[in-house]
Amino acid sequence: MPEEQTLIKAARLYDGAAEHCDAHCYVTLSGDSITDMGASADLGTSAAEQFDQVIELNDEVTLMPGLINMHTHLTFSALPSVYDDALQDSDTTKTIRMIEALRAATDCGITTVRDCGTWPHLILPTKDAVESGLLPGPRIVASGAITTTGGHCYFCATEADNEDEVRKAVRSHVKSGVDFIKLFATGGNTTPGSNALIAQYTEAEMCAASDEARKAGRRTASHAHALEGVRTSIAARVTTIEHCSFQMPDGFGWDDEMVSEIIDAGIYVCPTVFRGIAKFEGDPSYTFSERERMILGRRRERFALTERLADRGVMLVSGNDCGVTHSMMSDYPLDLVETAEKCHISARDVVRSATSVAADALGRPELGRIQADAAADLLVVEGNPLADIHAVTRPRTVIGRGRVLRQHSLQH
Repeated sequence: MPEEQTLIKAARLYDGAAEHCDAHCYVTLSGDSITDMGASADLGTSAAEQFDQVIELNDEVTLMPGLINMHTHLTFSALPSVYDDALQDSDTTKTIRMIEALRAATDCGITTVRDCGTWPHLILPTKDAVESGLLPGPRIVASGAITTTGGHCYFCATEADNEDEVRKAVRSHVKSGVDFIKLFATGGNTTPGSNALIAQYTEAEMCAASDEARKAGRRTASHAHALEGVRTSIAARVTTIEHCSFQMPDGFGWDDEMVSEIIDAGIYVCPTVFRGIAKFEGDPSYTFSERERMILGRRRERFALTERLADRGVMLVSGNDCGVTHSMMSDYPLDLVETAEKCHISARDVVRSATSVAADALGRPELGRIQADAAADLLVVEGNPLADIHAVTRPRTVIGRGRVLRQHSLQH
């Protein structure tokens, strides 16, 4: 059966990487790929007759790449009981949570999600269902997670406690078919008894894991809050550092030399800016606990740290840690707005962090861009996202693999 040929004529287009939007462009799709793009003036008068479908977009909307969410937990409940839910939920419940998260992702314009901690036996069949077309939704980039015995997120990660064990854990995950390796370099906040202020792995253990991953052609992501965990992540030359808090007992820190090393090593940072509990600020019916007030304070530290990383030229990618308490997949566009407004990062750079730069971090140059031979993962938003970042919160049409997955409204 021949693949459907689609012509999209857009009054305004952002390709995901350029400095500005282009006016009056066309994009052609064949099946799940972009075949060509250019100026609409270069189209012949009878060009539309060659296509099965023609979509015309006026200047009220912008055609752009679909969004990439670089830090998600598809099986997490996003409730205050997230830890208990992770222990008690059946595999069936976790799969339902995944499917619901994928639906929410599609609704808000996300066409790729990187999952940072789900057992391979759950996420890989779900990924296969999406890729086969059985389950409509965003592409899934699946991890194999590794932590210490009883360490942070032990309930969704392989436990390994020395160099030999981490190498074996990497090999086992690669054997299962995961796309990348997630390393819990430090403790975290979701797991009771875990300490975000200490490194869970030595430098030698982190290097052993990343070395084994590189041998198998897999990239690595490192969960790192504590200052020492950031240091061991840099030494291991991981692909991305998640959170990257430089955390010390009195709050988020900073180490200028480490930041220079991150830049020199070409490591990406996903600072995981998200609103979370802050959604309830101004709600008189919500009573904040002491811990939640502490989290709100740390949130402001996160803004300052992210702004400082951006100012230094660190390559930032966006992900909202959805699945942890009060962070939902559907929040992601508003979390991008928050990154721009609270971290004082330009709308263009925020959009790039969720499209082309994220794709580069994944090692997937066919994603996150509108160009010939790229994936036909597209998003139509109302407005111009480079002039007003709030445009990403107004999806009109979501196209994944060349298929319209959601159509809130479409200009013909």
